[in-house]
Amino acid sequence: MKASKWGFFGCTALSALALAACGSSGGTSTNGNADLFTTAGFQKAYDAVTEKAGENAQALQVQITEGGADFKLRSGEQATGFVYTGGDLHDEQVELVGSGSLDGQDYPFSEIDPAAIDRIVSGVKEEAGVSDAKVTVMTLEKGPVDGQLKWTINAEGGGRTGLVYNAEPDGSNVSSPVAEASDIAECIQRAGTDVDKLRACNP
Repeated sequence: MKASKWGFFGCTALSALALAACGSSGGTSTNGNADLFTTAGFQKAYDAVTEKAGENAQALQVQITEGGADFKLRSGEQATGFVYTGGDLHDEQVELVGSGSLDGQDYPFSEIDPAAIDRIVSGVKEEAGVSDAKVTVMTLEKGPVDGQLKWTINAEGGGRTGLVYNAEPDGSNVSSPVAEASDIAECIQRAGTDVDKLRACNP
């Protein structure tokens, strides 16, 4: 499989393993990638990968950035990948680094919901409370601790960068893990030594 011409190099932790997607810089267009942060735009990327990999593909990670939509898929105990950028789909080399198994890290490609994109963008703007809130990175993968599939969203706006949110696979329940942690801490402080109230702080 040839390396993507998309100038991407990254390493994403997956349990005891890490995925490294490597590509050489080239002339691949990134024009129009802003559309990937919409359901209509991402649907094109989703359809392109489905046509290439098949509806029964198992995903390890999906990530949307200004560089394109990156799909890492499981192939037995190996991983393959595709990058959709500039309106075209490119093969990507994915290397597994470290020891461990991919068991439990993958999920059906069909669980990727393009409709989630618009819901997430709208939810982030509502949660951020600023009109210029902009999503910069969206990643769908299973959590390394709880194994739950969720979106992790990075955003900026209101003069702030590094805003982080989580959302369900369908794009619902957009929330800030920082705010949730703060709320739990306040709840514990208010509960004091009341066991029942303490339990309620972490449902």
